[in-house]
Amino acid sequence: MLDTKKIDENSMLYWYPKIKNLNIPQPKTEIVEVNESIFDLLDGKLPRNIDEIKRVARKIGYPLFMRTDHLSGKHEWKYTCYVESEKDLMPHISNLVESSAMAGIVGLPINALVFRELLKLDYVFKAFNGLPIARERRVFIKDGNVQCIHAYWVEDAIRFWEAKEPEGWREKLRELNTVTDEEVEILTEYAEIVGREVKGYWSVDFAKSGEKWYLIDMAKGEDSWHPPCEYKLTRDERGA
Repeated sequence: MLDTKKIDENSMLYWYPKIKNLNIPQPKTEIVEVNESIFDLLDGKLPRNIDEIKRVARKIGYPLFMRTDHLSGKHEWKYTCYVESEKDLMPHISNLVESSAMAGIVGLPINALVFRELLKLDYVFKAFNGLPIARERRVFIKDGNVQCIHAYWVEDAIRFWEAKEPEGWREKLRELNTVTDEEVEILTEYAEIVGREVKGYWSVDFAKSGEKWYLIDMAKGEDSWHPPCEYKLTRDERGA
């Protein structure tokens, strides 16, 4: 088992154990550690525990959402994190490995594969490579207190790579991105619960499925995309 004290705090192996039992809706999740280096995986070497990986994926049930402990490659949706059936599992793992290797300047490690319940999101259109664009929010917390809440999907970030632009998508997105008082109340409550378990500055991502808001992701605040607002850190404050 990996030593969590030596793991990047952005890894799910670090933050997920701290929040998984909180009284906040979360997708069913199973984590399988991977011991091979990303270079071995890039060379096509299979994880030694591939049978366990397949078993855990079946336990979650197909279709499912798959990611590494650091990323999901969600912009390549139908080739990476969305796994419709077991025949897609190995090709999608390979694509996640490639996405990890290309992330940032030096790539991101793969310490684990994470298998999650595929939430039924009330999406208004699909973008990139089939990614459903739904009601998602990013909450920034610092020392346990909520600083700000933002719509996750902004117009400038949307791209259509495999299909023409859906009619009226900008208007649909504006409606989707309207943050209501009710949302602010419940997401503030949830984020403050999280803030009692993790110290420092964090972004916490939520997605709405049905009538519930689900906690779906977290990262250190200084490493997270943050739209302009009074709480956004400057480059110097981020240490850039």
